Formats: sequence, structure tokens, C-alpha cells
Amino acid sequence: MADVADIENVLVSTLAQTIYPTGSGNPSIVSATCKIYRGWPLPKGLDADLTAGIINVSVFPQANEQKTTRYPRMWQELPVTTPALTLTASGNTVTVGGTPSSPLNAAVLVNGAAFVYPVQPTDTLTSIATALAALVNANTPATSIGPVITIPAAKQLAARIGAMGALVREIKRQKRGFQMTFWCPTPALRDAIVPPCDAVLADIEYLTLPDGTGGRIIYERTAISDRVENEGLYRRDLFYSVEYATTDTQAAAQIVTELFNLTGGLDPNAPPLKSFSI
Repeated sequence: MADVADIENVLVSTLAQTIYPTGSGNPSIVSATCKIYRGWPLPKGLDADLTAGIINVSVFPQANEQKTTRYPRMWQELPVTTPALTLTASGNTVTVGGTPSSPLNAAVLVNGAAFVYPVQPTDTLTSIATALAALVNANTPATSIGPVITIPAAKQLAARIGAMGALVREIKRQKRGFQMTFWCPTPALRDAIVPPCDAVLADIEYLTLPDGTGGRIIYERTAISDRVENEGLYRRDLFYSVEYATTDTQAAAQIVTELFNLTGGLDPNAPPLKSFSI
């Protein structure tokens, strides 16, 4: 589920990528050293940084929060990454290829019967082929050599990979303000660092959150403060609101095979005359 801390982390990451476009080991876009973090700076540490010419950028959630729950609690499928593992059926053989990963389901359909193997984290191409051959062999003779499975009696042969995905549903929704404060040692540095960050944030419609959902980000206002210039602090605040959902998720496997039972007549309790998988 998405939490206020997730929003803060994404905003920190976005600002860091903007301020250090070629990596944090290289100079920032204003050449000065910048610290980007969640929370509010401690006065003692901030004073020392400003004296050393270091910019602080803090991300802090505001107290104002608005309940915006309005959508039904319906399960929706999140995008599934295409597996790198492959199964290729040709003639009476199945070849396991690509790169194994887990969780995945590897399925072989032989003459209307389905055999499904859940790929394990330690599996190799050869071990997957061995496991599938053992499952098939319990019904129809099958052997494997390396990543290739041979099924001599296969008249109908198919192979499929099924990824594990996730379903998500929204259980509540909220809109909260976030304050991004730039604590700078000079007005020139403040004027140089804030506009690029503001432009990047304003150009984003939705922040991608860890649970796969998106948080809509909208510019609210900005504020400039020079009241403590005698202490060497030049500050500017960017205020953005983010509307995001609190979600519930559950795992879901892609269907790799379906079992059909054919019965005689209309009686649903009649014994099946024939069963087959497709």
C-alpha cells in the first residue's frame, strides 16, 4: 500500500535526480554540494552546512489532509512484466530457454493433459526441463537432456509460461500537501537551484508509487523568505499536493491451462465422460 512516507521518498528521489542528473558522485547542477532528505533540518547542522556553502533540500508533509475517497472497491490487475524464461514446443520436443526467475509457472500440454511446474529460485534451464519431464513421464513417457524435453508419443504439444502478477484495490484515498524547502547560503544559489526542480515537478502528472499505483501531483504555491539573511540563509518553499490511494493487494497467477469436463445430459452432478486441458 502507498503511505505518506512513500510520497516523501519519491519526491526526494525526484529532486535528487534533478539536482544530480549525472549521479551524486558528480557536481550538482549548481556546482555546490546539496543534501536532499525527508524531514526538517536541525538548526545546528543547518547552520554548519550554510557556513560551508552546502544547500539543504528538505521534503516535509504538511498537516493539511483531505479525504477524497470516492471510487468503488474493485480489484484491478497491475501490469505484469514479461518473463525472460521461454518454453518452445516443436515436433515432440520442448526446449527451455531464456533466463529462469521465480515465481513463474512453466506448463507443458501433451495430448490434452496439462503438466505445470512452479519454477523455484534455484532452478536452472536444465533443472526446469528435468522437473517437467518427470511430471509428464508419470502419464506419458518423457525424458530430458539438458534443457530439452523429448516426448515420443506427443501428438498434440504446447508449452506456456505464466507469470505471477498482482491485483490491487483501493480502500481509501487522500490528498496531502508537501513542502519542499531549499535552504541556501546565497540568493544566487537559491535562484539557480529552485527553478529547474520546480519545472521537473510541475511537468509530472502522476508519481509512480511502490504498490504500482499513481499519485497525482499538482503545484499549489511557492514562498520566498529573506528574513534571516544576516545568518546567511536564503530560503524558498515549493508547495505541491499529492492525491494518492491506500490500497490492498494480493498475488495472482496467470492462467496457463484450463481443464474441461464433458458430461452427458444436463445433470451437473453426472460423472464426466471426458476431461481435457487446453
